Amino acid sequence: MRDRYDNKDRYDNIDGYDDIDSFDDTDGFDDIDSYDDIDSFDDTESYDDIDRFDERTQYGDRNQYSRRVRQEHRTGAGSSNRQSSNVRRSRRDEYAGRSQAAGRKKRTREAGYDNPKRTREAGYDNKERYSNNEQLIRKLRTLERRVGMLWIFLIIITICAIIGIVVTNINRIKGTPLDSSVILSEKRKFIVTTDESLFGEYGSMAEYSEANYINYLGHAYILIGTYPDCDYVKISPNVARNDYNWNTDFYVGEGDLYYNYFKDGEARGKIAIDVSEFQNDIEWDKVKSAGIDIAIVRVAYRGYGNGVIKDDSKAEYNMKGAKEAGLDLGVYFFSSAVNREEGIEEAKYTLSKIKGMDVTEPVVIDTEYILESPDARSNVISVEERTDAVVAFCETIEEAGYTPMIYASRDHFLFYLDLDRIGKWEFWLASYDTPVFPYHTEGYQYSPYGYVDGIQTYVDLDVWMRPDE
Repeated sequence: MRDRYDNKDRYDNIDGYDDIDSFDDTDGFDDIDSYDDIDSFDDTESYDDIDRFDERTQYGDRNQYSRRVRQEHRTGAGSSNRQSSNVRRSRRDEYAGRSQAAGRKKRTREAGYDNPKRTREAGYDNKERYSNNEQLIRKLRTLERRVGMLWIFLIIITICAIIGIVVTNINRIKGTPLDSSVILSEKRKFIVTTDESLFGEYGSMAEYSEANYINYLGHAYILIGTYPDCDYVKISPNVARNDYNWNTDFYVGEGDLYYNYFKDGEARGKIAIDVSEFQNDIEWDKVKSAGIDIAIVRVAYRGYGNGVIKDDSKAEYNMKGAKEAGLDLGVYFFSSAVNREEGIEEAKYTLSKIKGMDVTEPVVIDTEYILESPDARSNVISVEERTDAVVAFCETIEEAGYTPMIYASRDHFLFYLDLDRIGKWEFWLASYDTPVFPYHTEGYQYSPYGYVDGIQTYVDLDVWMRPDE
């Protein structure tokens, strides 16, 4: 053991410590950048004796260090040896970490990244890289927004395409709207052919036959709803039909304010309004200047609850004002009659109110279903009773020398009156969308929300299609 520690050559001749320059060189170790420049750590093959290196650097002098080591071993201080061993092991681990850091520094230096100039030249400047990253992020976000908008656009297009396909398929099976421009008898002959050139827009005999059948239905029935899921109301052969094309014959002429009836581009109708006390005081001169030709004035009404007849408070004022302004005058009575006797009573009351007035337009009975009060007296009677009242009114007016007219909606005409019994008198149709009504119609009320100069409230707008007498 002693020979082992007395072997001076073992410590004095260690290759790692004899080269004093490698440890005492200021540039090699004492310099603050020692870990950036030192190569000795990267070239060291082993760090097992790193504790010797540490202690050697403490003493600086080789002889002094050797004497210290021999003195330690002569004393035989086992515990000191163990403590020294622990210290050396700790220092060895510390220098191992430092040497690894030095290796990384060396590789960084070799790559040239520690040189700011070379860094900028190589495109690795941190500021520039940060700026480039920001630009890239902004571009990516812009791209994401555009891609998102594109997806939304594609989804909208897809939905529209689906809706178009569905609507197209629905229209293929939808019944043709009633064309009442041709007056025909109940019997309509089918067109039967095997000539495919006659199919035209139809792709097969089946489609052609279905279209032909729907065309037949439109002239034999009133189709309420969408074919084939619709109600079929048989058209009466005892009531004359009109020759109107409801889609194209009614429009606002050039320079006009209100709808009129046109045939072959020529105005054939007159513009009318119907008024009551609800329009307050009307300035009839302004109404005439606005282009209104005819005024239909309410003279009285029967209450649909108690059945009492009452005057319209503005009847006389409106009749006189309309005539003085130069409008043609007609009148109407709002009916709630429930039998023939009350129909006659309403007609006679109307005649008493227009005595002495120059009434040149029809005297009208206004018969309606009272939506506001389902239990109204005129709602709960039969079709026959209601028709009796209307017939009695018209006969009484006609006997007095005036022209009777019946005002009602399409459904009221079809379901609440017997058309065969009233078809000989003039009809005034109330319809606020495109009418589906094949029968003769002399008056057409198309809007309850009209504006006319001289009237402070909404007013009903009408087209009068009565032939000139």
